[in-house]
Amino acid sequence: MRTTVTLSLMMLFALGVIPISLAASGKGNPQAGQKLYLESCQNCHGPTGKGDSDMAAYLTPPPANLTAKAAQAKTDVQLRKIILEGRPGTAMAGYAGTFEESQLADLIAYIRSLQS
Repeated sequence: MRTTVTLSLMMLFALGVIPISLAASGKGNPQAGQKLYLESCQNCHGPTGKGDSDMAAYLTPPPANLTAKAAQAKTDVQLRKIILEGRPGTAMAGYAGTFEESQLADLIAYIRSLQS
């Protein structure tokens, strides 16, 4: 199964569906990502990413705890998709067209730094 997933990802990279810049994990700058997070994400996810902002009490379902194992277990590709497309049935709006590819990599690197 791992081979199938790897081949599928390679095919998506080759077709340009997933940018090569996101192929390797850890390419982003977490410090730059923190700035983007504070500007665009903390209102819902809270200043430390635990989904405990003041606004979170009014959101159903509540924002994801980005420090939790479930969030950290997502691949960079999955996180990128959520950031760009949002999450149906939640307050998580999509941010397609908001971030450049390098900014997405930075934001994901910062989310990775939030591990509990």
